[in-house]
Amino acid sequence: MARKYFYDTPQGKVGPVSGEDLVRLRATGEIDGDTWVRRENSSTWRHLSKMDLRKEEEAEANPSFWTMLRRHVPLSTLIIFVALAIVFVMLLVGLASVLWPVLLVLLVLWLLSRALK
Repeated sequence: MARKYFYDTPQGKVGPVSGEDLVRLRATGEIDGDTWVRRENSSTWRHLSKMDLRKEEEAEANPSFWTMLRRHVPLSTLIIFVALAIVFVMLLVGLASVLWPVLLVLLVLWLLSRALK
């Protein structure tokens, strides 16, 4: 397990420890499901019983396309790219709405030429 976690005890916060360590500590009874735990890069504390460590590790090992995109592309660049894509699609739709009669005539002429051969 690659992620690191902190957990809270009456003596204070402990960590960072691996997810494997948390599983071992819970199995030995040193901590329980009511122990507050947070990931190393997070500020949100959750009860250990509410965390699925195996699922979190799998998500970390096999991130989705969108997760990788968020990690490696700055938000401003992503917003600009999406805006440009929307403008491009709008231009295509606008162009198609203006040119559809011409495209229809060309299609009919092509079909007639194929039929007359």
